[in-house]
Amino acid sequence: MSVKACRSRSAGRSICVFDLGKTNKKLLVFDEDLRIVDSIYETFDATEKDGLYVEATEATADWLLAGLQSLASRHDIGVISIAAHGAAFACLDSRGRLALPVLSYTSDPGPDFHQAFQTRFGDPRSFQARMATPDIPGLGCMAKGIYFVQTRFSQRFADTRALLPLPQYYGFLLTGKKGIEQTYLANHTGLWNFHDGSWSEVAVALGVTDLFPAVISKPWDFLGAVTPAVAEKTGLRPDTAVTVGIHDSNAALLPYLIQTKGDFVLNSTGSVCVAMHPTDTVHLSEDELGKVVFYNLSAFSQPVKTSIFLAGIEFDTYMGLLKSRHGDRPYPALDVALLDDILAAGREFLLPSLVPFGMFPDSPARAVEDGRTYPLMEMFVGKTPSFFNDPGRAYAILNLSLAIQTQVALERAGWEEGTEIYIEGGFRKNEVYTRILASLFPNVRTTVTNLEEASAFGAALVGKAALENCSPERLADLFEIETKRVSPLNLPGLETYRAEFFRLVTMA
Repeated sequence: MSVKACRSRSAGRSICVFDLGKTNKKLLVFDEDLRIVDSIYETFDATEKDGLYVEATEATADWLLAGLQSLASRHDIGVISIAAHGAAFACLDSRGRLALPVLSYTSDPGPDFHQAFQTRFGDPRSFQARMATPDIPGLGCMAKGIYFVQTRFSQRFADTRALLPLPQYYGFLLTGKKGIEQTYLANHTGLWNFHDGSWSEVAVALGVTDLFPAVISKPWDFLGAVTPAVAEKTGLRPDTAVTVGIHDSNAALLPYLIQTKGDFVLNSTGSVCVAMHPTDTVHLSEDELGKVVFYNLSAFSQPVKTSIFLAGIEFDTYMGLLKSRHGDRPYPALDVALLDDILAAGREFLLPSLVPFGMFPDSPARAVEDGRTYPLMEMFVGKTPSFFNDPGRAYAILNLSLAIQTQVALERAGWEEGTEIYIEGGFRKNEVYTRILASLFPNVRTTVTNLEEASAFGAALVGKAALENCSPERLADLFEIETKRVSPLNLPGLETYRAEFFRLVTMA
């Protein structure tokens, strides 16, 4: 069946994507050719209340309705597609109101709570092995968040009649309908059994399976039309549909699943680097336990092995230190001779991790120069290695560190010889990083892509599929991911430097 064969009578209407980042919220309008034609952005930070961080759901909902009103005055919106960051959930009472505030996953109840969770559900390594969910700080695991509200707010949780993941909560506000889908339920939540394709033993033990909607939908299924009240307030047509929703990383992966036939791993870069590898099996090795390596389910219910580290946060931290010393400067250009000199000397390193998270959770962040260690906390007060006197040299050393960490993340996500690597996001424009990374994988095709607003574009595909009443796979002819191959550099000292990097990390 061709794409045209599955078009509905809604062809020609626009797609509005509500992209819920952790802080940045976006409304983007895509036309029928999947081009962005309008957008609105706003920032909402979580607020602290009684030692916990709470998502700004009310302010976000008000902004959403106001934004839809503005966009509806300029576009004929046929569908609203929602993508959201992971781990957050809403507890609804019998009237459909929040029984509890939506907690931010950055809330950390403290060591006593984490110990109680482990006593009930197993130590972190055992939990990760069974649930394909790592020990994420705070409440980054939805099962932990649910257990926390059950125990800390037992009376208010007793009033809960429904649990909804974050994208479905906003869908409920727009439609009055409740739904769930797998990309969110199975993404480091501890609630999904990847082997049986059903609720996990933890979800059953928590006693919450009946609080979630009974039917697990596809992301592009219709949740419902906007309510009359929403239509009146926003000016949207009463038949404007809302999709069930999708997890944002899985939305970013979706275009590649549609367009790519061979084996690949997507290196989605930004504040958090997420490596995603579609696969047919679910298995974590002993070495991967204790690291932020896990599985989720794609929009097509395929296992996706995933690894995470805080690349962009590390980059911004060290660039902030350089800025405080040298002021604002353009990022240095690639200098192969400088890289060769750093690698040949093998005496200057920036080592992970800023927090005990990612690929090297047991290694404290520090610089090493000529065998002397400079802890990150001392660097903040001016005790830095001499290579920080040269911003170009420090920049190259930082990118060496991030590229080596990325290599580990890609391998832990399941990369093997022959697996193509795609780089998207902010780091795709960093030639120093991309060329070093390609040099660490000299025998495989490494490419950067042109895909802007990747999670929003994936959500737009979900909305388009809903409008045309077909699977997103049928939309392959409507877009193309432009790629540019990254050429490896001839860096003879790279392997020796990498080996010393690993030796220093494991000495921590």
